[in-house]
Amino acid sequence: MLTGRQTLGTIEESLADLRREEAELSKRIERSTRALTDLQERQSEAYRDLARFRLDTDSAGALNTRLDSAAREARRLLDKRSSDYKVLTDQLRQCESERSQLQKKRADLDESRDAAENQMDELMEVVDSRLEGDAAYQAQHARTEAALATAEAAASKAKTSDRDRQEKGKAYEADPLFLYLWQRGYGTPDYKRRGLVRSLDHWVAGLIRFHDARANYAMLTSIPERMARHAERCSEIAEEEQAKLAEFSRNAMTDAAGADLVGTIEDLTGTIDQIDGELDKLDRQIETLSEALAEFSSGEDADFQKAEEHLAVSLQADDLGDLWRAALATPSPEDEKIVQRIEDLRERIEQITREIRQDRELQRDTGRRRGELADVIKRFRSKGYGSWESTFSDDKLTTVLLGELVKGAITGADYWSRAERSHKRRKPRGRQVAFPKGSGLPKSMGGLGGNKTFGGGGFKSGGSFGGGGFKTGDSF
Repeated sequence: MLTGRQTLGTIEESLADLRREEAELSKRIERSTRALTDLQERQSEAYRDLARFRLDTDSAGALNTRLDSAAREARRLLDKRSSDYKVLTDQLRQCESERSQLQKKRADLDESRDAAENQMDELMEVVDSRLEGDAAYQAQHARTEAALATAEAAASKAKTSDRDRQEKGKAYEADPLFLYLWQRGYGTPDYKRRGLVRSLDHWVAGLIRFHDARANYAMLTSIPERMARHAERCSEIAEEEQAKLAEFSRNAMTDAAGADLVGTIEDLTGTIDQIDGELDKLDRQIETLSEALAEFSSGEDADFQKAEEHLAVSLQADDLGDLWRAALATPSPEDEKIVQRIEDLRERIEQITREIRQDRELQRDTGRRRGELADVIKRFRSKGYGSWESTFSDDKLTTVLLGELVKGAITGADYWSRAERSHKRRKPRGRQVAFPKGSGLPKSMGGLGGNKTFGGGGFKSGGSFGGGGFKTGDSF
C-alpha cells in the first residue's frame, strides 16, 4: 500500500524529469537552429565566391551587395534573437533554481511533519486510556455530544421552517394587490402615503382583507428568521463545546508526547501550504517561460522567421540559379570545388532541417505529456491526497501506470481515474476516545480543523435550508 505523500512525491519526480527532458530538447533545437543559419550564411558566402569567379566585376559586385545586405540583416535579427533567448533562459534558470530550493525546503518540512504525525499516531491508544478514566473529559464529552445533537436538530427545524415558508408564502406572493400593499408597508408605521393614494390603498386593503393576511404573512416570514438565528447560536455553542473537548484531547497528547504535537503538525502544514502556493506560482511562470522558449527553439518567433526570410530570398534569386547551372556546365576545377561546397552545405542544411523537425515533434509531445502530469499533481493537491491519512491500494500508481503516463500511453484522466478508485483514508490508531470523530486532530490526520458546521454550512437569517420534519408553530 502506498501513502499519499509517497505517490505524490514520485509523480513530482517524474514531472521534474520531463521538465529537464523538455529543457534539453529546447537547447538542442536552439543549437541546431543556430547551426542551420550558420550553414545558410556559409552557403551565401559560397555563392559570392562563385559570383566573383563566373561574373564580370559589375555583376558580381551587385550580387555581392545584395547578398551582403541580406546576410547583415539576417545576422542583426539573429543577434537580437540570441539576446532575447538568453534573457528567457536566465529567467527560466532562476525560476527553476527557486523552485528547487522551495521543493527541498518543503521536503524537509514534510519529513518533520511525518515524524510528528507518526509519533502522534503511536500515542493514540495511550491517550485514549488516559481520557477514558478522566471524569472531567467524560463530562465535557457528554456536553459536546448534547450540544451537537441540539445543533443538528435546530438546523433540521430551520431548514424545514424555511421550506414551509416558501410553500405557504406562494399564495401571498402570487397576489399582486397583497404584494403591492406589503411592499409599501401598509398597516405599519412606515406607511407614509396621503390623500387619494391613501384612500385607494385603504379601499384595496379592505377588498382583499389585507390586515388579516398581513398578520399571517408576517408570522410566516418571521419564524424562519428566528429559527435561523436560533440554529446559528446552537451551532456556535456546539463549536465552543467541541473546542473545549479538543483542548482536553490536545493537552493529554501533549502530556504523553512531551510536546504540542497537534500544534506542531498544524504549524508545519500551514507553512507547507504557503510553500505550495509559491510553488504553484513558480510553476505558472515556468510554464510561460517554457512555452516562450519552445516557440524560440521551434523557429516560430518573429525575428527568426524574418532572418530566415532574408536568407531564403537572397539564395532563391534567378541569377544564383544561373550561376549554379553555368558552373556545372564548365570544366573548370575551381568553380567545381565551389559548387561541391554549395552541394555539401545544401545536404547538411537538409539533414539539420530534418533533425529540427523531428526534435520539434518530440518537444510538442513532451510538452503535452508534461502538461498531463502537471494536471494530475494539481488534482492531487486540490483533493488533499498528499496528506498523512491518504493511501492508495494500487501499487502500480508509482510504477507501471506512472511509466505509461510519462510515456504518453495513457492520459492524465486515465491515471486520475485509477488513483481515485484506489484511494483510501486511514484512521489514526486507538479507539477514537481522545479524538471522537476527528475532533481536535490535525486536518492532515482527518481532523475537522477546529470547526464543524451544521445544516450545510452555518446559518444566516433568511438563509435556505432543506430536510427536517418540523412544522411551523412547533416549539423549540
